[in-house]
Amino acid sequence: MKTLTLGLALTLLASHASAQQMLSTASPIPDGAETRFCYYDGMAYSPDSFILLVGDNTVTSTVSKIEERLLRCHRNDDGSLSWRPQSTFQLNK
Repeated sequence: MKTLTLGLALTLLASHASAQQMLSTASPIPDGAETRFCYYDGMAYSPDSFILLVGDNTVTSTVSKIEERLLRCHRNDDGSLSWRPQSTFQLNK
């Protein structure tokens, strides 16, 4: 009885390890996803979506500006999607 229980435990561990290995090598992005969505910061955006990026653009210690960049999800000639800049603003702090 101990041999049967030990054998069953080892079989379960081996199947769990192989399932975990398959999950760790699987891609989280499905095949062909670049033709359906633009990706930014872990999120998927549909074509013609806009995002606004805001960040500090420090030129020197005395001149500091805030830069805002508007990007649009654009379909390329090959059918893939990518972010294209629409406009950029610089504001003094």
